[in-house]
Amino acid sequence: MKPIQFLPFFLFLLPTCTAETGAATAAEALVNWKTSLFQPDTLSSWSLTNATTPCNWFGVRCDAAGSLVQLRLPSSGLNGTLLDLVFSALPNLTHLDLYGNSLHGRVPPAISAASKLIFLDLSFNQLEGTVPEEIAMLTQLTNLTLSDNHLVGPFPSPITSCTKLLHLDLSHNQFDGVLPSSLSRLTRLQVFDVSRNGFSELMPEALANWTQLLSLQMDHNPLTGQIPKEIGKLRELRSLGLGQTNLTGSIPEEICNLTKLQDLQLLDNQFTGPIPHQIGRLTQLTVLELSDNRLSGTIPPEIGNMTTLEILDISQNQFSGELPSTISALPKLQSLIVINNKLSGSLPGELGKNGLLSTAQLTNNSFSGELPLLLCNNSTLRYLYADNNNFTGRLPAWLKNCTGIRRISLGWNHFSGDLSEAFGAHPQLETLYLPGNQLTGTLSPAWVEWRSLANLRLDDNRISGKIPPEFGNMTNLYYLSLSSNNLTGSIPAELGNLVSLAWLNLSNNGISGSLPSTVAELSALQSLDLSGNKLSGQVWKLLVQHPDLNYIDLSRNSFTAMLPVDWEEITNSSSTYLPDVQYLLLSDNLIDSSIIPLLCRFSGLQVLDLSNNHLSGRLPDCLLDTEAMQYVDLANNDLHGSIPSSMGSNASLVSLHLNSNRFNGEFPSSLKQCRHLVALDLGENGFHGEIPTWVGDSFPSMIVLRLRSNMFGGSIPPQLSRLASLQVLDLADNDLRGSIPRSFFGLSAMARRQEGRAVEFSALGYSESIQMIWKGRELMFHSTLSLVTGIDLSSNSLSGEIPTELTNLAGLLFLNLSRNHLSGRIPQEIGNLKWLEFLDLCMNQLSGPIPASIADLAFLSVLNLSNNNLSGRIPRGDQIQTLDDPSIYSGNAGLCGPPLSRGCSDGAGTEKEDGLDEEDSIIWFGLAMLLGFVFGFWVFWGCLILKRSWRFAYFLFVDRAFDMFFRKKNMRR
Repeated sequence: MKPIQFLPFFLFLLPTCTAETGAATAAEALVNWKTSLFQPDTLSSWSLTNATTPCNWFGVRCDAAGSLVQLRLPSSGLNGTLLDLVFSALPNLTHLDLYGNSLHGRVPPAISAASKLIFLDLSFNQLEGTVPEEIAMLTQLTNLTLSDNHLVGPFPSPITSCTKLLHLDLSHNQFDGVLPSSLSRLTRLQVFDVSRNGFSELMPEALANWTQLLSLQMDHNPLTGQIPKEIGKLRELRSLGLGQTNLTGSIPEEICNLTKLQDLQLLDNQFTGPIPHQIGRLTQLTVLELSDNRLSGTIPPEIGNMTTLEILDISQNQFSGELPSTISALPKLQSLIVINNKLSGSLPGELGKNGLLSTAQLTNNSFSGELPLLLCNNSTLRYLYADNNNFTGRLPAWLKNCTGIRRISLGWNHFSGDLSEAFGAHPQLETLYLPGNQLTGTLSPAWVEWRSLANLRLDDNRISGKIPPEFGNMTNLYYLSLSSNNLTGSIPAELGNLVSLAWLNLSNNGISGSLPSTVAELSALQSLDLSGNKLSGQVWKLLVQHPDLNYIDLSRNSFTAMLPVDWEEITNSSSTYLPDVQYLLLSDNLIDSSIIPLLCRFSGLQVLDLSNNHLSGRLPDCLLDTEAMQYVDLANNDLHGSIPSSMGSNASLVSLHLNSNRFNGEFPSSLKQCRHLVALDLGENGFHGEIPTWVGDSFPSMIVLRLRSNMFGGSIPPQLSRLASLQVLDLADNDLRGSIPRSFFGLSAMARRQEGRAVEFSALGYSESIQMIWKGRELMFHSTLSLVTGIDLSSNSLSGEIPTELTNLAGLLFLNLSRNHLSGRIPQEIGNLKWLEFLDLCMNQLSGPIPASIADLAFLSVLNLSNNNLSGRIPRGDQIQTLDDPSIYSGNAGLCGPPLSRGCSDGAGTEKEDGLDEEDSIIWFGLAMLLGFVFGFWVFWGCLILKRSWRFAYFLFVDRAFDMFFRKKNMRR
């Protein structure tokens, strides 16, 4: 009977023993998992020698019965997999938080054994593969976060069996496909985040059931279609993120029913139309992001009702009209971003009155007037961007007191006034950009107190005086541009203290003297532009000891290049670093050929401009034997001899200018390998022989071919018509013979009007330029080169007729065929060249009338038809009548009519006019005959009807005539 007495006590101890056994099992499971991880230092307390129960271990929580219920190890440096964690040993686990570790591998199907899990966070790891179907067995889950991993596949549909879910986050993975309609089963959902995946559409069915949803995040997915109207049923929604999803259509009015919304992100889509004026209902909204869409119309004034709004970003759209004054009334507005729209008018006068505005980004609009007086109220303004507008007036006086400002960017407006008086103490100022205004005054030494200043850009103003030596104390300066002003004096040696300076631009001023050695040795310098000044000194010192310098522009100065005797020893020294110069622009200086051996050391040169210098002698092989070289300009020097054959090995060459030298020989055969050539200028040299036929096949991208003023002979190769991109063909002043190829109609780039874009080498950011004879003057085309299309074949020995096919090149701006032996008539279709501005056909043997269609050339401003054999009347027309200089037509004895003093006889006129006169005569003759017949008919018959005696006499005459006729006929018989 005694054993029976101990039975209750034994039954009392049974749960405790079971709990201890379960704890021991959980401890073993955790220790085994620990051993599978790589150096888990944070788990040092996990040891069976310390305790048989894990309840006091790091990251472990147990319930009152000693059963493990929580495992929280966020950001604990865990590196390994979950495959060795025995979840069946953790049957009571409710919370598993492994956020921010380095776990990899798959999510184990065995996780379903932890069937009591409520909270599961495996985010910010490196998990991969698909989500196991066994996840559906975790039916108690309320929070599931798998974000920021490498999970793949379609949306894991088994998750929709976890109907108690409140929070579901699968963001930042690689899921794709269509979101399943079964998501509508998750009726308790409050947070749904699948952003940054590959899902392709929204799911209206789910939206209709998610009546408790607080946050919907689907940004950065390739969604299609429009926002479904069911979005308006999410009446509890606080945050909506649909940015960068490719959605189209308009912003539905139903969004304005979400009156509890606090954050609305619709940026970077393809939305069109206006902002719904009902948006004023969203009175709890703090963030409104509509940037990077195609929205248009005016900004609704109802935005002023959104009294909690802190951030308003409508940039990169097509909004027009004025900024509504109601925006000034927003009491909590901190950030206003409206850049890149079509907004105009003055800014609201009270903008900034709330004293909280910290960011105002107004760039690239058409705002006018002055900046509002309250824009920096309470000195809260930190970032002011208003570039590329039409603001006027002096820089606002309140800038002096805006002591907390960090970035000011007001470039390309119409601000005026004395720069030195506009600013005060700005200890946090990092950027001051004021280029392209009308500012005067001098640079203030007091600005040295701006210790945080890193970027100072004042170019394209009217600033005068000298550069203060005190600028050398702005040791945080990274970017300094003072170009295109009226600065004088020398470059202060103190600028050599700017150890962080990477960009220095002092171009287009009146600065003189030499470059101080302290500045020349700035070790952080990457870009140096001193062009367009009066500087002198030796160039070579700049070309050493600058390991990061890749852009040098010293053009339009008086620099020389005399190398020291020991220059090779200097450049070979271990303490000397030849910079990796990519752009070297030295044009318009006093540099001679002694610099070339040094330049041959720069293997990374991409752009080399030595034009307008004193180079002489032969061109060495080494200068052009550089694989990286893309742009070479050696024009206007005294180089002679043949072109080095080494140039053929430079397959990267895009532009080559060797004009105005004394090069000779035949067309360089080495160029045949330079298939990327865009521009080739060999003009004003002594090249001879024929233009090779292979030119038409070797340069598929060529835009400019200029061979003028050489001694090329033979005929023009018809193969040139294969240069489909060619816009400028200049073969003038050679000894070319034969006829103009009819195949020129194949020059397709000349058949259309060109767009106004610079001819750039996109990899370099450097624009092409070309020297041309334009309307009788020698001009340099740079930024407008892409607009120029034309053919110049003047001063040769060409013969035959002008091909009618040339009139198919409707995009031509100039056509010069003068000083040849052309004969025949001017093509009747000359009026097809509707964009033509310059036409010169003088000094040929052209005959016949001037085609009347020439009067259709509405843009023609220069015309020369003198010294031919033209005849007939000069055509009349609106534009051609403005060309009233008689010399245009002189030397044509048969021409008549204005502006010549010689009048036209009745038979004289143009072919078209003569035809018109003859046609008019026929018409008038016919009309006269008709009128005469009608008049005679009614006069005759009217008299017979009205006059009885006349009628009797007429019929008696007719009877006698017939009687006489028949009597004579019978007598002959």
